[in-house]
Amino acid sequence: MDSETLFASIQATIAKRAADMPTEKDAMAAMQEAFDRLKDLGWKEAMYCPKDGTLFWAIEPGCSAAGVCQYLGTWPTGRYWMHAGGDLWPSRPALFKPMDPKPATPSGAPT
Repeated sequence: MDSETLFASIQATIAKRAADMPTEKDAMAAMQEAFDRLKDLGWKEAMYCPKDGTLFWAIEPGCSAAGVCQYLGTWPTGRYWMHAGGDLWPSRPALFKPMDPKPATPSGAPT
């Protein structure tokens, strides 16, 4: 894809998002709908994650995919840590889901 086509695609995505959610209220409603749908699919609020160092899937606002996370420390003063490339990164997940004992999907995220 050449740069002009890529730029046009990005502009079209931005325009569609503006048409779908023209106001902050519309965007907040869409965010709530997505949050509720993820809960329908088995996700739970991050505050209910395991606090014993167990790994779990987590979704952080601003990310488009789930990542491997764990809570380290004593609740509520511990921290969430996202695993990425062998490193740990501080995280503030909104939702979590237990890891399936089966192998992960090729993308590494639950389906």
